[in-house]
Amino acid sequence: MKAFFARRAALVGAALSLALAVPRTAEAVGDPDLDWQTIETAHFRVHHPSTLTPLAERVARLSEAIHERLTVALGNRPRSITEVVITDDVDSANGSATALPFNTVRLYATSPEDLSPLGDYDDWLFDLITHEHTHILHLDNISGIPAIANAILGKSYAPNQVQPRWVIEGLATVYESRESSAGRLRSALFDMFLRADVLDDNIARLDQMSSTSMRWPQGNIWYLYGSRFLGWITDVYGGHTMTAVAADYGQNVIPWGINRSMRRATGRTYEELFEGFKDHLRLKYAAQVRAIEAKGLREGVRLTRHGRNVLYPRFVPRNARATDADELVYYRDDYNVREGIYRARLSARHDAFEDDAKLVARTRGASPSAFSPAGDHFHQSNSPFKLVYRRDDLYRVENGKTAPRGDEAARHRLTTGLRAGAPDISSDGRRITFTVNTKGTTFLQIADLDPEGRIQNRRDLVPSARFEQAYTPRFSPDGRSIAYSAWTTGGYRDIRVVDVATGSFQNITHDRAIEANPTWSSDGKTLYFSSDRSGVPNIYAYDVASRALKQVTNVRIGALQPAVSPDGKTLVYVGYTSKGYDLYAMPLDPARFLDAPPAPTDRPDPPPEPERVLMRKVPYQALSTLAPRNYGVAFGPGNYSQNALTLSTFGADVAGFHEFQAEMIADFAAPAPRVNLDYSYRRLPVDLSLRFFYAVSPRYQGYRSNGRDIPYDERGIGLSSSMVYRMPGEFTDQSVSFSYSFTGFRGDLPGQTQPDPYATRTRLPIGGTIGTVRAAYSFSNVEGSLDAAGSIRGYSMRLAVEYAGPMTGSDFTLQTAETSIAGYIPMPWRGLHTLALRVAGGIAAGSYPRDGFFFVGGYDLDNVSIVDTVTTGIYDGSFVLRGYAPGSASGRAYVLSNAEYRFPIVKPDWGLSTLPFFIRRLDGNVFVDYGGAFDKLTRDDVSFLSNGALIDAPKLHTSVGAELWLGLSLGYYLNTQLRLGYAYGFSGKAIPGGQAYFVASSAF
Repeated sequence: MKAFFARRAALVGAALSLALAVPRTAEAVGDPDLDWQTIETAHFRVHHPSTLTPLAERVARLSEAIHERLTVALGNRPRSITEVVITDDVDSANGSATALPFNTVRLYATSPEDLSPLGDYDDWLFDLITHEHTHILHLDNISGIPAIANAILGKSYAPNQVQPRWVIEGLATVYESRESSAGRLRSALFDMFLRADVLDDNIARLDQMSSTSMRWPQGNIWYLYGSRFLGWITDVYGGHTMTAVAADYGQNVIPWGINRSMRRATGRTYEELFEGFKDHLRLKYAAQVRAIEAKGLREGVRLTRHGRNVLYPRFVPRNARATDADELVYYRDDYNVREGIYRARLSARHDAFEDDAKLVARTRGASPSAFSPAGDHFHQSNSPFKLVYRRDDLYRVENGKTAPRGDEAARHRLTTGLRAGAPDISSDGRRITFTVNTKGTTFLQIADLDPEGRIQNRRDLVPSARFEQAYTPRFSPDGRSIAYSAWTTGGYRDIRVVDVATGSFQNITHDRAIEANPTWSSDGKTLYFSSDRSGVPNIYAYDVASRALKQVTNVRIGALQPAVSPDGKTLVYVGYTSKGYDLYAMPLDPARFLDAPPAPTDRPDPPPEPERVLMRKVPYQALSTLAPRNYGVAFGPGNYSQNALTLSTFGADVAGFHEFQAEMIADFAAPAPRVNLDYSYRRLPVDLSLRFFYAVSPRYQGYRSNGRDIPYDERGIGLSSSMVYRMPGEFTDQSVSFSYSFTGFRGDLPGQTQPDPYATRTRLPIGGTIGTVRAAYSFSNVEGSLDAAGSIRGYSMRLAVEYAGPMTGSDFTLQTAETSIAGYIPMPWRGLHTLALRVAGGIAAGSYPRDGFFFVGGYDLDNVSIVDTVTTGIYDGSFVLRGYAPGSASGRAYVLSNAEYRFPIVKPDWGLSTLPFFIRRLDGNVFVDYGGAFDKLTRDDVSFLSNGALIDAPKLHTSVGAELWLGLSLGYYLNTQLRLGYAYGFSGKAIPGGQAYFVASSAF
């Protein structure tokens, strides 16, 4: 038995490590008009659109230089080439890496956005490649039995890839910092995150680090705690420590025993070391806070308590207000309310909001706000472009109007696919300034605004050198100057002031501190901005005339993104707690300003520019990475016996144009193996897929002789094709799909080619061909919530029709139509309770005897194992008639509806230290199900009370019940939901006494 569990754990670990490398599901990949090329060097192949050639050449040079440094530091030199893919499809900075099925790095061209945790870098590409290549050298460290298995089956199992993310990401973050003069180990913003946790006595636990925690800062926990914990370990035990741990863990057959490897390297487990690390943090930040308090605190009062993301406050100008009371707008995304720009009125003392903030402009992504003299509101939002891109664009909302749903006529899109952000309007309303991102460089631009608010005569105001960045420009009150934050080579993030007429500029600062988000006083004499020059983000004031710099705030945790009231008496800034960002307000009293500390000078020099390397440029060849790299082998029950061998493989080219899967199931008692072949092509505006199958299946009904059913084999062969066209919207998703399938089947009579002519024959097995065309449409504007139980607002719908007949090459006829709609209504009371409704129905007709039937019923508890469901990812459906046996009702038509009242109960956020088991949340659900399947429904089949309420239906059935939803993280990476419930049906077909069940299922 122990051996069985060992084998199962190893197989699950291999499946999890492979799952991290499987390409994304079918969707159009990139712009089909792009010409892809490849740069080959000694250790890398860099694949890229030709529009990114200069960037790709630099990536190739950097990769070779970083490879030589890291292979020594990490003690691993891969034998195979690393494939690198560069894309520029989104306006966010990121990358990824995997060792399976081959070493692959994916890089986005865009540099970090304003206030990004990634924002402390001296060379973005250097830091990004260092981080991702550390992953390759770490995850590719495979030896022992896993290496032998990979040599036989192809690269299928990378033990180091089945570890908590804080180990994987933490180690890469350590090296991104130690190999550069920047990185997140040096980041004052990251330090602020951790200091807040320590001061609020909210240090993340090892179990929260090891799985997918609900607590803030969500995914950043892995980088934040992982880097500092592993950095502390290597400071104490030596830089070789994690190299030894990776080598030891890389030979493990059974995953998850991460403490054994650490104990072998240090003599202590992660649990023991973490206690020392927490003591270290408490001592470090206690000393830091004492030094801050010794200078005298300058902190504001807290205005909001949303947490998570509250950014970019700005006072609303008088011309955009209906009253004399000061108002603020700010961006809010706390993962529960609708994301966007909110507006609230301040109290007379500017120490609270008078009422709840109202949504005035819905956005995708964080956005600063700007106002025209007419009171129109300008902002940015991430929107679809050419189906395959998501890009930042500018929007305008007319004064006095709101666009909370994002689709009102009051909201006007000013740019399309421009990748523009951070707008600001001159005081005369004639000009707009903003930033434009392209190919890894962000430019400061200016344009004219016509009387209707349209952008004209767009042009660069300040030329940016390649890979330089521009952030959050602000016009001076007289409109003659623009202040903005600029990143330049060497890791400088400084404040600049630009002359609008000439484009000439001066640097207000030039140092290794991160200085950002400038804003002017209403008289234009003072420029406020944030800086981390003291090691803690604070607000500073720059006197334009005297050029004196003063420190305005002196906070314990952090102060960023200043906004100054029109009368110059109040400062509002973005502060931070262990729950996230919020707004704070304090009086502006120059007499209390402190002398600004000097900028930091303790950073090492940035890495030198890499030397030229030998490159070979060739057209991109998908076949070079398309061939299968590994094979799966599994034993289990088949259709004929308990002994079936399954062989499988898949392949995908690294750019994601082609993908195929192949599977053969050899049941040792079957006449022939089953074969499945799938292929997808994603280089067009539509996703194309093909599938072929050949199978022999046992049939126990359909051949009847001498008054009894005789089992026989049925051979089937089929080919299907499908096309999906996706229409993403800013806040909606739509798709249209078409498919055609053709299947031929015939029965093999047992023991003879012809039936006995003297037997009493009832019927022969059916055979022939069925050719089916299908069309479907779907729409969704559903919005999720981190803290609610499932989706919280919006609706989705689906419609599908199917036809088979002579025109489709079919011997049979079939016509079906099916539709469903689901809606989510947030309850008006607090607590994130939701009413979820779903209704569906279908009807079918035709001569085909094996399709066109619908089955309605509850969960199949006899044939579905929770363990198998969780490990395979195939869940019980959420669209069921609970309290009834599965398939208890069938017919040529069906109707089924579910009404669920969902409510969160508790979020334990608890696990067993570093073990791969974590309880995320517990939710409740009270439901009513109603429906059935039938061939024909008449008025006599349904009975009603006098008030119209349904009480009985011979062909339609009702059940009620309640459930507890248990949200788990398993194996560090797999998030699943288990349902413990009880359902009671009211009709004669219901399970007597009701149905208790415990299943793995997802919510509709």
